[in-house]
Amino acid sequence: MKIPELAQMDGLDQLHLIRNNQIKVTEITEHYIQVIKEKNPQLNAVVHTMFHTSTKEDGVFAGMPFLVKDLNAVKGEPLTSGSKLMDGYTAEVDDVNVRRFKQAGLTVIGKTNTPEFGFTPATESTYLGYAKNPWNRNYSPGGSSGGAAAAVASGMIPFAHANDGGGSIRIPASCCGLFGLKPTRGRTPLSLSFNSLSVNHAVTRSVRDSAALLDVLKGPQKTDSFFTPNDQSSFLEQAGKEPGILKIGYMADFGSLMEIDGEVQKSTKATAELCERLGHQVELAYPDFDLHRFMDAFVTVWVVGGALAVKEAARLNRKEINEMNMERILFTLHKKGSNMTALQYEEARQYLHTESVKVHEFFDSYDVLLHPVNSKPPLPLGHYNGEEKSVDEILAVSAEYAHLTPIANVTGQPAMSVPLYWGENNLPIGSHFMGRFGDESTLIRLAAQLEKAQPWWAKYGELV
Repeated sequence: MKIPELAQMDGLDQLHLIRNNQIKVTEITEHYIQVIKEKNPQLNAVVHTMFHTSTKEDGVFAGMPFLVKDLNAVKGEPLTSGSKLMDGYTAEVDDVNVRRFKQAGLTVIGKTNTPEFGFTPATESTYLGYAKNPWNRNYSPGGSSGGAAAAVASGMIPFAHANDGGGSIRIPASCCGLFGLKPTRGRTPLSLSFNSLSVNHAVTRSVRDSAALLDVLKGPQKTDSFFTPNDQSSFLEQAGKEPGILKIGYMADFGSLMEIDGEVQKSTKATAELCERLGHQVELAYPDFDLHRFMDAFVTVWVVGGALAVKEAARLNRKEINEMNMERILFTLHKKGSNMTALQYEEARQYLHTESVKVHEFFDSYDVLLHPVNSKPPLPLGHYNGEEKSVDEILAVSAEYAHLTPIANVTGQPAMSVPLYWGENNLPIGSHFMGRFGDESTLIRLAAQLEKAQPWWAKYGELV
């Protein structure tokens, strides 16, 4: 077979070729190394390469190449978290998620770009440089997994690791025309910090690739304080099943509680109409809770978690936290979080718990909730300049752009961005679906049905 044909195959199709001795995994790996060398200078998606890593042709994924976001440790390799504060630091052990990916047979050949400590929905680190959207390099690929999304969309890798503490899988998936599933809290090993808001998984081109990666990553680690009831079924098998007739709550503008760009509303409405054509029952509905107060409480918890993450990074790398080794946003975030009281934090945490009940109760009546991923299409580069903006200024910008995705992080529910629409400037706009706690299966079955009904694979040919 011809190597260029890999660009029109998902990871599982490529794995099938390996297992049938039609191609060697070393040939696939060398292909992607060459694509990274060719395309990365324009996109800055991969910030550290490990092309020296030996390929082990075993495990579920038989040595397939893989990229890990530079917020997670890979033993013996740099871990920068997008910050000068971590300059010179080398990870001593693999992160638990990285370890599981490796045990599944994935070969890590590089690390992907992230904003400083992953704290903005645009990948614009001063230390690592800006990542660019492969559909239009004047725009952001989103964040914080923007490097991963740009790499997968542009064909540098078949799939890549990503994580999501407030939308960081779903936002870049939307911006780059990928499928991005945020699992239920506790489905995959939790970060030992950051208030249990962040979950790990991946960004992929196909729904079934995402499901297969979730199969090898799922299950808590011993230290997790939360975990999802064990699901013995295969998520990959779920991708091959019909979803049945679903009752879908739909909101294009979140009840006029926030301003949504007209093209984003148009894309969400088109998705609702597609769901209706597929036989689903779609109604205008959304959870009855105070979105703005909810987000204020989320920000309190988020800022304290961020301050702790910065403090731990400084301890690991034996450096002082100052304005010389941090962008303004993270320096002021650390200061803001450090000055919050335990009472402020606990009030915010308890309020989020109370309001989360209202969101969960919505799913007593609906199987799925459909709404925009972001309030606007992908943003121009430089919108989130952390070198110039303080944390309060960044929060104000985020309130206008990424106000909805954190809901699922707080409630712990699974959610996904599905690439069903391309708008002006040839930029993708994803559709966001949220499911019941612990019910990734329904989302995966629905996503596979949408992928079949309105395929997005032909679009990737434009990026070859």
